[in-house]
Amino acid sequence: MIGAGPIGLEAARAALRRAHEVQLFEAGGVAESVRRWGDIRMFSPFGLNGSPEAFAQLERQGFQLPPPESILTGAEYADAFLEPLAETLTGIIRTNSPVLAVTRAGLNKEDYILDPRRASVPFSLLVREGERESIVQADVVLDCSGNFQNPRPLGIGGIPAPGERAAQAAIRYGAFHPPEVDGFRVLVVGAGHSAATMLCGLAAQRPAKLFWAVRKPVADHPYARIPDDPLPERDQLLARANALARSSTVQLLAPAGIRSLSTTGEGLEVALSVNGRLVTVVVDRIFAATGFRPDLGLTRELQVQTCWATEGAHKLAALLLGEAGGDCLKAPTAGAETLSHPEPGFYTLGMKSYGRRSDFLIRTGLEQVQNVLDAVERA
Repeated sequence: MIGAGPIGLEAARAALRRAHEVQLFEAGGVAESVRRWGDIRMFSPFGLNGSPEAFAQLERQGFQLPPPESILTGAEYADAFLEPLAETLTGIIRTNSPVLAVTRAGLNKEDYILDPRRASVPFSLLVREGERESIVQADVVLDCSGNFQNPRPLGIGGIPAPGERAAQAAIRYGAFHPPEVDGFRVLVVGAGHSAATMLCGLAAQRPAKLFWAVRKPVADHPYARIPDDPLPERDQLLARANALARSSTVQLLAPAGIRSLSTTGEGLEVALSVNGRLVTVVVDRIFAATGFRPDLGLTRELQVQTCWATEGAHKLAALLLGEAGGDCLKAPTAGAETLSHPEPGFYTLGMKSYGRRSDFLIRTGLEQVQNVLDAVERA
């Protein structure tokens, strides 16, 4: 397994219970990506964010878990569940051990194309631990490494805007609760749930100016709420964000694209194309809630197939296209075949399987784990 987040830990636990020999490699620490958004409260109740088997195992070992209906922050979830789960995997997890590349031992990507002989050759993983690099072999690889380490840039067309790299000190990417910004001029970029979280957190402070840049046209209600939303935390967040978009607290820029950034004596000057005209704003901070994309370099030497639009697992992307209707709770169940690739024995699970899509739920990843391990044992 690659990645010691919620799905990697559950996959390791489940594989051990099925008597497989397991190694789990994590580039940083256990639940490191979860802790990056540790002060954000989750939408889904705790009972949906772990498997019943893992809950039962931890309770048998004396761990006291939160009530199933609890709405936890990322940090609370990591402390109360993920870290205890990792403790049950002593000797299995190798933290601070990034997997740099995966291949087939002695084969190149173009060898044995769609040939069953590839399945008889073990995988080779290049792993770095401290200053030392080594090769580790495996029969099956589950890539649960996620996307949080790869935020998408600010510029038009998905590339960095001119001047973006030079302005990194004033830009923060990803999902997080905004820090103290009283008296600052702030630009939020993005239109997902992370952007809504930032806007609500910023509005509760006293920024000098609060701009919100959204790539697509928006109406009076930028966020479409789901009738009788089964996740009340989500619905309340979107209702607050919609109200802010109509208020004088936020200056909404839409449809907008960032053309360039430059540092001046007045601050960070941001040139935007807003509804076809050039608009310039000067800010002190940019919070980029522009989403994430998977690191595809890890598997460059494997015969993997990803969606040309989302960069998620190709078969899964086709299944998801248009199915969920905006509600992640209604995403179709993905069988192991949708998480597989032409490369036999290699599977993409968790958030990375969804590629650039933002509607992945931990509950979905738990289903993926069981389906893939069932398929591995049938092979």
